Amino acid sequence: MVHETIRGFPCGEPLGRRQRLHSLRTLHTAMADAFGEAVSTLLRSRVEMRLANVDELTYGEFVSQLETPTCFNLLRAEPLEDRLMLDLELSILYPLIDRLLGGGDEDEPPPHRALSDIEISLAARITQLFLRELHHAWENIADLKMELLQVESNPRLSRVLPSDEMVVVIGFVLTVDNRQGMVRLCLPCRMIEQLDTKPMTTEDGDHPSSAPVAFENPDAGGLGPRSPLVEMEVTLASTSIAACDLQNLGVGDIIATETTIGEPTMVSIADQPKFHAKLGSYQGRKAIRVTEVVQGPEET
Repeated sequence: MVHETIRGFPCGEPLGRRQRLHSLRTLHTAMADAFGEAVSTLLRSRVEMRLANVDELTYGEFVSQLETPTCFNLLRAEPLEDRLMLDLELSILYPLIDRLLGGGDEDEPPPHRALSDIEISLAARITQLFLRELHHAWENIADLKMELLQVESNPRLSRVLPSDEMVVVIGFVLTVDNRQGMVRLCLPCRMIEQLDTKPMTTEDGDHPSSAPVAFENPDAGGLGPRSPLVEMEVTLASTSIAACDLQNLGVGDIIATETTIGEPTMVSIADQPKFHAKLGSYQGRKAIRVTEVVQGPEET
């Protein structure tokens, strides 16, 4: 299985609001797919989640968007001191709970009431799945211990932050059969700034001793005449598979390889292996750092 992570929340002032939101959007797009697959496995029913928006606003504006009643979760992410908020609309949470209990064929509208104690316990299973995928998405930025602290039906009664505190709200659309609803993750901006990392981080957490090389436009830095472009390919893993298994592959299937997540990748230039490298990201985009040159037969 190929495992990809995108590192770093570029939230510092020099990078600006647009780059901050773009980086968060990139990070949580993959996380949304992973959560949808996890819930589908739990419920044995088709569930999809996609990223809808990433907005920067005040906490008061965020709370004013939420329905009442709702499922408003207060979360801890140790060792950070700030709290996270996760809101799941009941219009989509009730169908999920119904499927956890073995239902799902009824087409009746969900009830307009707060969750019961039993339903809160069932909803916590969905929340824990979300926290698991959130931890995976962030694990190479910071090793955060995610914990559910409290569930409220009226978010206006939870004075987590001052109303004028700036937050980033990441909105997802969750779909179960013909039902849709919003899931909103609220992060204080000051917490995101604590998770800011150096420009480039590799899979083992190392930082490069020199600036990364950007293979984009040789003319941009005044490096002389424009060089001809060559194709560069990065191979994450390789394995063999039976032809019959290949024909039966479907969406969501996992292909296991002998390559561990920490092993270096192979970089080929014009189909010729040239370098070993480690995965990471640079300014919110996927990147590699060359670690060694592959020795050819004539060099050994």
